[in-house]
This record gives sequence, C-alpha cells and structure tokens, in this order.
Amino acid sequence: MPPNRGPELSSVAIEAKNVIKQYGSFRAVDGLTIDIETGGVVALLGPNGAGKTTFLKCILGLIGFRGDISVNGISVQDHGKEARRFVGYVPQNPSLYEGISVNETLRFYADVRGTPYGKIRELLEFVGLDLWGRAKVTALSMGMKQRLMLATALLADPPLLLLDEPTANLDIRRQLEFRSLLNTLIGQGKTVVFTTHILGDVTELTRNILVLNKGKLIATGSVEQLMKQLDLNAHLYINLEEFASQKARDIIVNSGGRDITEENGWIVATCDPEKKLAILNSLRDAGYKIKDFKVEDPNLETAFLRLTGETNA
Repeated sequence: MPPNRGPELSSVAIEAKNVIKQYGSFRAVDGLTIDIETGGVVALLGPNGAGKTTFLKCILGLIGFRGDISVNGISVQDHGKEARRFVGYVPQNPSLYEGISVNETLRFYADVRGTPYGKIRELLEFVGLDLWGRAKVTALSMGMKQRLMLATALLADPPLLLLDEPTANLDIRRQLEFRSLLNTLIGQGKTVVFTTHILGDVTELTRNILVLNKGKLIATGSVEQLMKQLDLNAHLYINLEEFASQKARDIIVNSGGRDITEENGWIVATCDPEKKLAILNSLRDAGYKIKDFKVEDPNLETAFLRLTGETNA
C-alpha cells in the first residue's frame, strides 16, 4: 500500500484537557489531560474498565463529555465532522453487515465517507483479503473481520488511526499478523493510538505508553522508563565452579548487585537490568570461572500490576 496521501496532521495529533465522562455517579474518564504527538504509536494500557474505550469514543465525538478535545487543532465538540476527517477507527468488536460481501462492505463504507472505489482492491491486497472479495462477511473468521475493519478505516487514507483492543479477540497467530499490518502502517508515517490490556501489543508495537486505571492517567513513558520509575529489579543467578567466597560476593556488590543470597549452589543477586553484564564481567576479570548463569528480567506485566495497585510486587 502506498504512503499516506490523505490529509496531513500538525505536530500535535490529539490534545485532551481535563476530559471527564460521567455515568451517574461513576466517572469512566476522570480528568484526563493528554497530548499525543504526530508521527508515532501510542498505547493506552489499562485493565478492563480503565476508561480506555470511553476515551476513544470521546475523541471521536461519539459520546458527550466535559473538558476539551481537539484533533489536529480542531475541536471535537464544535467541529466533530471536520475533526473526524483525519481519523480512521477500528472498534474492538467489528460492526459489519453479515449478509453482504467483502467488496460490498467496502463500497458501502466508501459511500458513507464519500471516497471513490479505486482503493478497494489495493486495500484488500494490503490486509490479505484479496481472494475473499466476493465472500459473505459471515464466512470470515474473527481475524479476517478485524482486517476488513482495518481496510474500511483506511479508505480515506486518514493520517490518524484509533484502534480499540485490536488483537483482543484473536489467537496468537492472528495477533502477530495484525501487529505486522500495524507496523507497516507506522512505517508509512501513520499516527496510531490503540488501547490494549495485552502486554505483548505494547512491547511489540510501541515505546510510548499511557497507563490508565479507573479513568485516570497514572503513568506515562516507555517500557524502560516505567521499569526504572517503579524500581523493578532483575534477578541474576550465577553458578561458579568454586565456592562462592566473600570476595566473590563483594565483587558482585561493588558491580551493582544487591541482596546477595545462595540457593542450591547458585548465587542470587538483585540488580538494575543494565548492571547484569558488568557483574558477570567483574567476576570473570577477577579470575572466577562461571559454570552457568541465568537472568529473570522484570517485565511490563509486573510494572503494570504495581502501577494499578493490584499486587505488592
């Protein structure tokens, strides 16, 4: 698929200020203030019920809210139709007419958006449905329906894509296929914002994470920054040929190791993830022979659980 030829975005794709969406006494979105720059991919990460989908619907102007949201500098509240011209949207659950064909589906959405039919064949090839044009939507698997929804979102070449839990209903193979499509679009310069509670989506697709919980923004940054912010440690297991002397322990501590213990002949040390190699090199330089070692790195799931207060990890 050729690079984006649709409307272009300014430097800030989405600007949200103190966005509140309330249902009775329940605040699904609670005072979100977020700027999303153009030209990258951002994950809205959070558990089910964190407010991710509600926030996307606010950006699209599908539901009323308090506060301000602009897309490409255009107010969603005041000029929703113009703002949506820059956006392609893929919902978590494909909203498709089961009784019509794949080709008819794309022609229908093209008519709704006022775009020509010329891109339909190209889009079907891009999402891998070029052999399914005449098939009824009801014959498609969930993964194929998700790819068809992506094709409908791309009909007008929008520079900004909003994706709601794009891989939540897919098996592992289909998740990987869909992530590959998204990486292609990102490489073409699309700005992508997606919600997810699947940690693999985050580590595979983006370094820019906004963590939501109970309608609030509770953390931002890359995977590495979140690990550092939460002081998450790696666990380094070292098996030396000789007895683990106090000197060996001192070397590990001086190289950045902490909380030295011994388990079944293994020295176990906690350390910052970037200190692992320095510890091993220091032992080797001191003449110790390392029979084996293994590393348990902290992961995004641990960070996520700590951020949301769901564990004492």
